[in-house]
Amino acid sequence: MPISGRLFYKIGAKRLAFIGLAIVSSALFILSSVSVDTSLSLIIVSICTLGLGMSFSMMPLNTHVLNSAPRRLVSRVTPLTTAAQQVIVLFAVAALTGYLTSQITSYATIAGEGANPLAAIVAGYGDTFFLSACIASVGVALSLILRKPRLKEEDQLDSGDEPNPAMIMGY
Repeated sequence: MPISGRLFYKIGAKRLAFIGLAIVSSALFILSSVSVDTSLSLIIVSICTLGLGMSFSMMPLNTHVLNSAPRRLVSRVTPLTTAAQQVIVLFAVAALTGYLTSQITSYATIAGEGANPLAAIVAGYGDTFFLSACIASVGVALSLILRKPRLKEEDQLDSGDEPNPAMIMGY
């Protein structure tokens, strides 16, 4: 997070979101090609790359949303974005779990009774990672339309609106 925070102020949210989501998409496309014989090191490197891409995309996008909001509404925007993220993640996990289950069942049915059930499970995960990679690719395309937030003059902090340092002493 400290690295992406510093980069956010140097290069902006648009480039970081693009780079981060491109890394996430690449890692998910690599994970979509897993098989029963895939080496553990490839899986670990792909998951670490996925985490790197998320660190370069999530924090800058959240900061961009907060910077886009009027200063007087930031205290309301923060819990709203957190709640929205949790709801979206809830639906995404439910949808991807349903898709994974249906793919595993489909591959197990096609393979028949004498086949290795692990192959059906791995193929189902590969399809789920591919679907996730496609969704992340849409995010890469959407990151290109991010623009720098323009705040109106009334949204800027006045000298009387600055936070009181005594209020945050316990943190």
